[in-house]
Amino acid sequence: MWKIWLLFDPRRALVATAIFTFAMVMLLHFIVLSSSPYYGGFLGWGGGAATMSQMSEIPAEQSS
Repeated sequence: MWKIWLLFDPRRALVATAIFTFAMVMLLHFIVLSSSPYYGGFLGWGGGAATMSQMSEIPAEQSS
């Protein structure tokens, strides 16, 4: 294992790993926040607010 660190500078490798991890976390959070089933309706984004305005009222009694 120690021979791997002879090929790579540990500081640069750890900084690159941290930057990659932060970018991946931010990307996944924005994907989840933009999807309507999770937080879209709660925040007023996406399809959550649009589907509520398109819904019609169910009649109280239906004659058959």
